[in-house]
Amino acid sequence: MFNNDYKGLTSDWLTGLKIKDFIWRDDLKQALVPTGQDTVFVSKGGCSHSGLLVELKLTNDNHSLSDSAYWIKQALNIAIEYQMDHYERMIKEGKIKKTESGQTTTWYEIDDNDLEDNLIYNGIEITLDGQNKRVSISQYFN
Repeated sequence: MFNNDYKGLTSDWLTGLKIKDFIWRDDLKQALVPTGQDTVFVSKGGCSHSGLLVELKLTNDNHSLSDSAYWIKQALNIAIEYQMDHYERMIKEGKIKKTESGQTTTWYEIDDNDLEDNLIYNGIEITLDGQNKRVSISQYFN
């Protein structure tokens, strides 16, 4: 179940999603998927924790971190595109809640539908990164 072949697992995942245009960054253990002036960072795999990460980096975005509707829509879009079905379902059902809101980071927790399956959802993280902003969703098997 746990496999640290990040490049192979991530490439297979993207191929399954019919995403062919990506750049592998071995130093990050992530694929970069260009989307206009923005970039999606994607990673799958791990030794002690096997996880999935999808992070959208928005260049020159003017939305405030407090614009919940905008950020949740961005998270939903990447959940749909990268087939992170639990995130998609929880967002559509409104089963999320803001747990932290600061100057540079906002967190939203999502409901876990099965506490026994060892699948942990990290939630939705919105981060201010200089002039850029990042929307990150991730999960891992414990």
